[in-house]
Amino acid sequence: MDDSVILGPYAEAWLESLKIAPRTRYNYRSSYTRWIKPTFAASPMTSVTTAQVRRWLATFPDSKPQARAQAYRVLSSMFRQAVEDGVVNQNPVRVKGAGEVRPGREGHALTVEEVVMIAERMNPDRRLAVLLAGFCALRPGETLALRRRDVDTQARTLHIRESASAPYGSGEAVGPVKTKASNRVVHYPAALDPDVARQLTEWAAPGSRGHPFPRAADPSKPLPYSTFSHSFQEAAARAGVEDVRPHDLRHTGATLAAGTGATVRELMARLGHTTPKVAMRYQHAARERDRSIADALGVEIAMARPQTATAERIDDE
Repeated sequence: MDDSVILGPYAEAWLESLKIAPRTRYNYRSSYTRWIKPTFAASPMTSVTTAQVRRWLATFPDSKPQARAQAYRVLSSMFRQAVEDGVVNQNPVRVKGAGEVRPGREGHALTVEEVVMIAERMNPDRRLAVLLAGFCALRPGETLALRRRDVDTQARTLHIRESASAPYGSGEAVGPVKTKASNRVVHYPAALDPDVARQLTEWAAPGSRGHPFPRAADPSKPLPYSTFSHSFQEAAARAGVEDVRPHDLRHTGATLAAGTGATVRELMARLGHTTPKVAMRYQHAARERDRSIADALGVEIAMARPQTATAERIDDE
């Protein structure tokens, strides 16, 4: 046991030594900086007690249960390493249930008609983002991070390999997808052909790495999630669709795909939820079936759209 080790310097070294994904590292560091550092950074590691940890947990706002649980897990993980390093004899971060959080609001699946209504009430240059997220079951960050090179209009596929959901603390607007399985190819419905073509022609940034949904102030970067979310909420309100969030579009896409008769394995491949081993085993069959899933959704989209709501008409509201 070493009484001279101060938590702040130890935490910095520990965070740098972790072999974790950039997204996870960013989340850990953010949690440490925002919640752990102000209370514990100046404390010797050996002085931290379970009672202190319990008092610290009590300072979190009731509106931040996820942040509380995440910060607790980070602190606990840090002290587990300190035990292995011989810095402390035991982990003082052991408050029962503190690392758990009750499930939040479950995803809300929209109907095809609701997705179309919301999309039609978005700014014209952002409509396709709603349609792709809703009918291809994409995460918002995956949709916004798309580049021209990721869109194959002949095969009607999207190559999902990046996410714009977090800056990873580096100032970059785009980073890797959530997991290896999230790097995938997803077919989009043929009914979206005119929308995709128009997006690439009129609004996408130039070059193979140009984003179809570029940021107005800096077209080299994708549209920020906060901007997209604000536009989405306003459009949903105008469409009369209540209690809906951008992430519900992914849940919608998964639900709609399941409704076409897709199997669990096919859905996992489309959503990027398989392990690499399983994904390779069923890759060929899933790709073929994914085409059918997209085509079946396309029929529903075409039926839901008003005859006048084509890609050639702009109806700003």
